[in-house]
Amino acid sequence: MTIKALQETSVRLLRTNAFVSLAGNGLSAGLGLLTLALLARVCSKEEFGKWILFLTVYSLADTLRSGLILNALVRHLAAETTTPMIRRWAGAAWQLSGAFLVLMAFLIFGVVAVARLLGYGESWPALAGWIVGLSVAALPVNLSGWLLQARSRFKAMQSIRVGVQVLFLVFIVIGHFAKMLNSGYLLATYTVTHVFVSLVVLSIGWAQVNTVLVGTVQERRSLLDFGRFSMGTLLISNLLRSSDRLLLGALMGPEAVVIYTLPQRFLELIEMPIRSIVITDMPRLAQLYANRSLTAWASFFNQQAGRLWLLLLPLSIGGLLAAQPLVHLLGGNGYGDSGNVLRFFMAYALFLPLDRYSGVGLDVVNKPQQNLLKVSCMLVVNIVGDYIAIVVFKSVVGVAFVSITTFLVGLFLGFRLLRVYAPVSLFGAIQAGFATVHQFLKHVRHEWAR
Repeated sequence: MTIKALQETSVRLLRTNAFVSLAGNGLSAGLGLLTLALLARVCSKEEFGKWILFLTVYSLADTLRSGLILNALVRHLAAETTTPMIRRWAGAAWQLSGAFLVLMAFLIFGVVAVARLLGYGESWPALAGWIVGLSVAALPVNLSGWLLQARSRFKAMQSIRVGVQVLFLVFIVIGHFAKMLNSGYLLATYTVTHVFVSLVVLSIGWAQVNTVLVGTVQERRSLLDFGRFSMGTLLISNLLRSSDRLLLGALMGPEAVVIYTLPQRFLELIEMPIRSIVITDMPRLAQLYANRSLTAWASFFNQQAGRLWLLLLPLSIGGLLAAQPLVHLLGGNGYGDSGNVLRFFMAYALFLPLDRYSGVGLDVVNKPQQNLLKVSCMLVVNIVGDYIAIVVFKSVVGVAFVSITTFLVGLFLGFRLLRVYAPVSLFGAIQAGFATVHQFLKHVRHEWAR
């Protein structure tokens, strides 16, 4: 391969949406860990705890709003080519986001009022005010990110996410040296950060705020009909991830939770590239399905799902072989069982790419209720299996083993449900992955021979 050909290949790779999304999510995750580590060291435990509580509640509300609107918006907007319809979908997203914000504010302040009457939550009213205020300030940031993702403008989307984190990190450093770093300062500067970034995206036009009156009842109804199922799927998926720790904590105590949670951090590193790549493929899948190109849709789906599965195969095998040293590196001595937990996590990590694509595929073919059915079945299998592993076998490792069964159920059920609406199959995806990698290696050998 000539140096010029190598440079051209590298440039093409760096410009792909998948690489941009992966790099952006990686940088965002790194900045998030840096921010968390910095605050843990420079804040008192009480002030840091208040910040974590605030961020937990805000993140939950933001996740619910995203689950209600994002996937539905991507599915509809990615296939649109006419400016009037693009504006109508954007306007409907603004309208629903505003309505959700009002409903959320009533709910939060209602809970706070009841708690105060019962004598609980002395600091809750202030936190509730900050949560609602931040939600208002962040509205243009969120909307611009969704709209950019739907139009496959991932560089701009990632620049918004990273910009928020970098600016907030600057405020933290300033607050530390000015010796005024407490929860009140963090709440204020995090809100100011979103205000500033919102003004930027509004001035650039990425948020499309001028469409707020354009959306009609037809677009709103379409987003809601889809979003109610995708929001339910998101809630159950979050419960699926946390059910293991909740049951371990309730039935075996906090030590078991630590043993189980430690290797989960490595699994999150694998989930990040999967999430990044699947997100970049969703608009293209929506376009192909809107054009009724089912054969092309299935070909692209199988190729992308199979290739991602094959690319993660070496990583999973490496995790299986090096489980104990990895756990020792993160947690030190005394976590022997965590190594076995990590081995099971690496085994079921193999299924994650195919499972994620089956879920996105069901959303794209407008069957979010089937995706909700899939994750609901997974949750039932996981809870029953966890209960048996904990009560009968009293084993943390057994809970990790149940995860393999859970994701196998989701994998086979997801492809079975999807096959009704598109000509895809689990074997076809794996076969297409091997074919894609073989073609790539063939191209590399050809370039080297030149």
